[in-house]
Amino acid sequence: MNSDTMQRSKNAIIGALVADAATMGFHWLYSQQRLAELAPEAPEFRSPAAADFAGNVGYFAHGGKAAGDLSHYGEQARVMLMSMADTQGRYDRMHYQEAFKTHFGYGGAFTGYIDRPTRQTLDTLYNNEREQLAEAGKIPFAGEDKQRASIMTRVLAAAKRYHGTKLTDEVTKMALSMPYPEDSRSYALALVAALQSASDFPGAIDEQLPAISKLPVLVARHAEATDLIDMVSSAVKVTNNAPRAIDYGQICGSTLRELILGRGVDVAIDAGLQAATPPTRQHLSTALDETMTVSEVTSKYGLNCDLGCGMASLLYNLRAATSFTQAVRHNILAGGDNCGRAIMLGAACGAHFGFDGEHGIPAAWLDRLPIKDSLLADIERLFD
Repeated sequence: MNSDTMQRSKNAIIGALVADAATMGFHWLYSQQRLAELAPEAPEFRSPAAADFAGNVGYFAHGGKAAGDLSHYGEQARVMLMSMADTQGRYDRMHYQEAFKTHFGYGGAFTGYIDRPTRQTLDTLYNNEREQLAEAGKIPFAGEDKQRASIMTRVLAAAKRYHGTKLTDEVTKMALSMPYPEDSRSYALALVAALQSASDFPGAIDEQLPAISKLPVLVARHAEATDLIDMVSSAVKVTNNAPRAIDYGQICGSTLRELILGRGVDVAIDAGLQAATPPTRQHLSTALDETMTVSEVTSKYGLNCDLGCGMASLLYNLRAATSFTQAVRHNILAGGDNCGRAIMLGAACGAHFGFDGEHGIPAAWLDRLPIKDSLLADIERLFD
């Protein structure tokens, strides 16, 4: 990856999270009229306030957050960033899946709104884990019960850190250092097999915008990879295991890849459309042919969380945008699930318009994020 491509990749990640944070205060406010009244010129970084949503004009989900915090969409993108930074820039489906469960699940770092696909994904993961442990409990072991429990504890710990042949190697090494080494090794490897028995993706059968929220990091790091679209499909299925979600994931992956590689917006959008199934391509092409404002197009095609609604709005916005700031403001004022659209819109505009200057991601906006320092550090680790 040359230096220009790498910089566009980094800007895509920064753009995704800055756009999400800038939008969060007005997330799920469905009245475009109310939005225009409250903040007609600079709606970004609004402190979440229940009063803004009074009168049944939306759903107030972020009462515990402050201006500059990420929404749950941004948190999903950040989980992918932390996972891939920890795996030396590689996408590892099992590592990402475990990181997702650890971050959003019981006792995790995340506090805030949990959407339906996240809840369903977590439920599936926990159910799978219980079933795997039940199967593991049936495996015979000739040694002492105390050692049996010790092996299970250590295998479970190793499974959170390693996957595939690395997990097998680490477990074998551990078992052979214990009493009854051969019995311990056989039992430990049987445990590994039981824990890996649930090979299906845990994602909800869901076709909403959370499906694409983790993609900017993945595409940014692997824009030049020949198997990028396979990785995109895998990442989508971890949380949204539905054909239509995969379809829109491939559109996002193809569009963002072209922008990161330095292509123009029209070329990038066309690449995204070519990656789509015919019905989806027709739907989005029809939206792109409109001659309206971003708010009008969003209202016509839907302000809600459905991928078809969100992608129609964000692609129309992207094609018309003259700067990162303009695109994000138009997206906020369009209302509805603006955070769901902001992740991919921000990534695309970050890659295309760059950082700072007249058209790029405002440096002052990045400064508003409390996670700025850790975000930049993780991005550097991702590309080390």
